[in-house]
Amino acid sequence: MSSVLLMRLASPLQSWGALARFDRRDTQPRPTKSAVIGLIAAALGYDRTHNLGPLTELRFAARADRPGKALRDFHVVGGGTYP
Repeated sequence: MSSVLLMRLASPLQSWGALARFDRRDTQPRPTKSAVIGLIAAALGYDRTHNLGPLTELRFAARADRPGKALRDFHVVGGGTYP
């Protein structure tokens, strides 16, 4: 018998980072395994130094019941002000 954790992630805007190359960062329509592990670790109160080994062994699947549309967004670090 195996246990299952079901997480329903619903919001008007979601972006799941996948690959980062210099000034570009790709996003995916569904959460990555590392994103879900991060959410679980945060819910458990883990900090960045905590060993995530047991969580990385979890099996993972994602489903998009209502896939959204791609939206282009632009962010400026520091809100446009620099020291």
